[in-house]
Amino acid sequence: MTELYSRYYDEHNEYRNDVLANPEVAFQTLAFDRANIRALQQIKLDRKTARVLDVGCGSGSGLITLLRWGFRQQSLYGIDLSSSRIDEARAALPLADLRCESGDAMSHAPGTFDLVIESTMFILMPDEKIARGIAREMVRVTKPDGYIMIIDWRYSKPGSDVYKAVNPARIASLFEVGGATTVVARERGALIPPVGRRLSRYAPSLYFMVQALLPPLVGQITTVLRKS
Repeated sequence: MTELYSRYYDEHNEYRNDVLANPEVAFQTLAFDRANIRALQQIKLDRKTARVLDVGCGSGSGLITLLRWGFRQQSLYGIDLSSSRIDEARAALPLADLRCESGDAMSHAPGTFDLVIESTMFILMPDEKIARGIAREMVRVTKPDGYIMIIDWRYSKPGSDVYKAVNPARIASLFEVGGATTVVARERGALIPPVGRRLSRYAPSLYFMVQALLPPLVGQITTVLRKS
């Protein structure tokens, strides 16, 4: 898994997702954020006390966004396989609990978190055995009646054996929807990259119109589950 993520980061340089330098990514990021905001608005969390874990937190950008939305740094947690990215996250979030460890063998106790998040992780995980292990751990460390938020892409990448769709059927299988969890919300986010990035660059005023009128072109979905 470490080799897979290293290759992904090597292929996607910093410029690709730089909202200030790359006009292709601005509205993609806005759509991601809007979906996540709408999802969070549908669940009952006290942002002053809620413990939140980001699985695959990277350099901490997702946690920093939560901080901007009113969550407390002392209650933010993250894990990632990359020690260098955890070091970056620690520099940005010195009060958060950030650990270099695997998502399928977390050191956190059962029922620790009010909200457990993953973002663009399962799409890069074609090995279903590993994916199931991580999903089980995410459920394990979530409190009863706590929430799991899956921020990911519902389509596979054509011609690639690395990107595996995180669609409702796969989520239901990984997280035992109807048993261990139930679906609380699904919010449409960013358009598929070939469309969304071009609209963001050349016709940003049309971005959310296309998102509303042509749902099949929405690639990223934010799904919220409640632990039974």
